[in-house]
Amino acid sequence: MKRIFLLLACIGMSLLVACGGDSRFPEASGKASIRAINAIPRSSVINFRVEQRSIDTIVYKTASTSVRYDDLDYTFYFDAQYSGEQTARRIGSRQLDVVADKDYTFLVSGPLANPTITLWEGDERIFEAEETVFEARFAHTAASLGSVDVYFALPGVAPVLGEQVATLAFGEISPAVDYAADDYVLTITAAGDPAIIEYVSDTVTFAERGNYIITPFDGDTGDNGPVFARALNSTGNSLSMPDPRFPPTVEFINASMDLGTSDIYDDEMLTSLRLQNHAFRDVSAEIDVAVGANTFYYTPAGSTASVTLEGQMSAISGLRYRVFASGAAGALLWNFLIPDRQPIDTSAKFLIHPVSVNFAAVDLYIVDADATIDELAPSRPGLVSGLAVSPTLLAPGSYDVYLTAFDTKDIAAGPYRIDVARGDIVDTIVFDTVDPAVLDIVFLSGGPAP
Repeated sequence: MKRIFLLLACIGMSLLVACGGDSRFPEASGKASIRAINAIPRSSVINFRVEQRSIDTIVYKTASTSVRYDDLDYTFYFDAQYSGEQTARRIGSRQLDVVADKDYTFLVSGPLANPTITLWEGDERIFEAEETVFEARFAHTAASLGSVDVYFALPGVAPVLGEQVATLAFGEISPAVDYAADDYVLTITAAGDPAIIEYVSDTVTFAERGNYIITPFDGDTGDNGPVFARALNSTGNSLSMPDPRFPPTVEFINASMDLGTSDIYDDEMLTSLRLQNHAFRDVSAEIDVAVGANTFYYTPAGSTASVTLEGQMSAISGLRYRVFASGAAGALLWNFLIPDRQPIDTSAKFLIHPVSVNFAAVDLYIVDADATIDELAPSRPGLVSGLAVSPTLLAPGSYDVYLTAFDTKDIAAGPYRIDVARGDIVDTIVFDTVDPAVLDIVFLSGGPAP
């Protein structure tokens, strides 16, 4: 009996040791750095995972923070959540036998339903405290561009064929190079022709001891330019590198019943008129504005006798801003934002911006068509007037939209019937009406059928 027990014990331990022999499990001898970049414009959030553990979430034009893993064998996964589905979809995976002291980057590109996962491999860089350089690799992640030459130089240095730091096709990356911490300009041209400039950056300051992948992305609906480059640091932070050839734009919205019809100037002397006869509920066309500091002055339409409202903003090249004038007489307000109008393949987006004086806060209900709100919780409770609201993501379907006074079922607006599909953008603004108990939702896109 004792012999049988000893035999079973030895068999039970055989996965760990061979009855007293050495362990058969692999042992790590070092670590390597691993990160991922999202180059899918319509992807929303991608969850980057190792085995069953989440590493980071990445949206378009961003990279995850670099993490260090033992030099063992892993499978890395990429998941996306589709609205209306209970579990995330696995959109891709990649097995990697990690080698110590390497730097690995996964590039996720192509269509979200069937992405391409490209692996870039380099050497891990650890800086000494006294070093005054940064490390840069140049990549190509803008699918709209063909093969390109990349130039990286001090401001004022024009691109000259033969002086490019890399020639790249989509999905390629250059070897790492050290540069002194300083101001630089990134220029991207058609391969072999420096006269065809696809993109040029503002002057960007690079600090010492950074580890960057510098790469262009295709512009999205928040950008005016066709290409937008970023320097992605291994820490997960990035430097935006907009193209100054594409000025920022501003869309003005008059959401104050008390402001009155106004003219808008961008100089203190009130000589540079930018918008005339801007009435309550008006949404202007997009207007080019200066890069950097801007101050806008509102006056009564047709008069420069007084300034009724003044607002400041700092604008970055190539971005599309939205400006709101709101509030009551004696307490007029001015604010700006960049609406998230980028379509995604996983959901419809419902954007709402309440700018009411009569309602300090409201509850938003988005319910199935013909459903009542009586027994339902708000989709978005406590939306504060004047504050930006992140998009509400919707599954395909038909919905009714209501607003109620905060923490009540007292309907202030609605129902409005909307029909949405994945990729749709429903863009709305909430205005006061002459009835202080009633609000109006104005649909800038994706609204009810006339």
